[in-house]
Amino acid sequence: MSGDSAPPPAYTVSERRDGGGDAAAVLPDATRTKRTRRVFHGRIIHSKSLKEIEILPQASLGVDDTGTIAFLDATVTSAGEACAKHKGFTHAEQITLKPLQFLFPGLIDTHMHAPQYPNMALGMEGDLKEWCENWTDPIEASYTDTAKAHRVYREMVRKELDNGSTTVAYNSSIHREATNVLADTCLEFGQRAIIGKLCILVGSTHGNWEASATQSIADEAKVVAHIRRIDPTGKLVMPCIQPRAGSYVPPELMRGLGGIASEGEGHNEGRMRVQAHMCETPLEVSDMHDLHPGFASYADMYDHYGLLGPRTILAHCIHLSRRDMDVLAKTGAGVAHNANSNTCLTDGWCRVRELLDRGIKVGLGTDCSAGYSISILNAMRQASNVSRHLTIATDEAGWKLSFEELVYLATMGGAEACSVDKTVGNFEVGKAFDALVVDVGLDDNINTNGWERDDMALLKKWVFMGDDRSIRKVFVDGRLVAGKDL
Repeated sequence: MSGDSAPPPAYTVSERRDGGGDAAAVLPDATRTKRTRRVFHGRIIHSKSLKEIEILPQASLGVDDTGTIAFLDATVTSAGEACAKHKGFTHAEQITLKPLQFLFPGLIDTHMHAPQYPNMALGMEGDLKEWCENWTDPIEASYTDTAKAHRVYREMVRKELDNGSTTVAYNSSIHREATNVLADTCLEFGQRAIIGKLCILVGSTHGNWEASATQSIADEAKVVAHIRRIDPTGKLVMPCIQPRAGSYVPPELMRGLGGIASEGEGHNEGRMRVQAHMCETPLEVSDMHDLHPGFASYADMYDHYGLLGPRTILAHCIHLSRRDMDVLAKTGAGVAHNANSNTCLTDGWCRVRELLDRGIKVGLGTDCSAGYSISILNAMRQASNVSRHLTIATDEAGWKLSFEELVYLATMGGAEACSVDKTVGNFEVGKAFDALVVDVGLDDNINTNGWERDDMALLKKWVFMGDDRSIRKVFVDGRLVAGKDL
């Protein structure tokens, strides 16, 4: 595909399999339930640490009418008993889980390219450079058409929620209006999201770049203002600064984005959130050094411009130097591990074990569309495989990620990487109720024969064999927003 090739085909929202028309016709506010006091009773599973999954075979979890977890009680034998025991829950809705169902925290996607959604499963024949030039740049440039953003993002957010992703860190495009549409859509459908306008000035093709650093900075600030206006407390939709990577953003623009970041979150303590790519391929690292000469490492460059901190999410981080790791550990930045896309584009293996050993926060990302699945279940499987390929390549068993670690990375690890771990990630009392009702007893790919009473086996079968059919209900902030039972 050359620089003057035809633009991507027009995108029309796919017809729903139930014959109910297109996704754009669905009115989420009409189907989404209001917050109410609820008590769930049955099998409850969540991650306590990298080494511990807590499985409560029979417990009750109470959610108050603000969407906050009020109690997690393993001493009661029924939802009714829990309602009678806990003050304020006498008249709460009672939900008793079926024998092959369990309650699980919402999945967290730390890196997803919203405008690339139509390109999923395409263009993986080449390397990262070829993929960007032939597929990424054309599709992203096409979002000058804001109507296209409305069509794509409505279907995409709905599918994300159906697959259990209650929190997503989205990369947008360079277009202010389309980015605002993404933010509006996430808020409308009730998905927790981190969103910023993508900033690109050099290194791109097919017109997928901005006119000037001045315009890019101004538009980024306007997107931040828009998100703060539609969600003033940042309860669901949170703004961020989004330089695509060091190889796309020259010093003048990087400096300006650092200036916005230094202004802070406004309604929250701490600096502005940041999303960026880092050390995806050796060529990308080399291009960064050419554009930003004189820095000891990629991480030093971001740090110099004030873009590293506990609220920074860095995608990929495959080809890190020792210096890079030192800076990440010092600044508290998080890493989005995108095992699917890294494998598809043969970028390399992210050394997750080494990052964790150094105390660096790590979550899982889907990296659609270089990653061909929007499911974090798939991301868990791919992360497991990549860790095992590292063991094959090095003959060192220590690289392998345990099942407990995979569960943590998909929930609490993602929450930490996105700096929302005080709000979501597990079922600690006081956190927001972002949760899935999972059913492994359906007519799908999961076989439970002989393992119906083994709680850990049921969880493993869902992680490695489940899909969106297993996800019956999806709650965000205490509201039912998606799932097959909606």
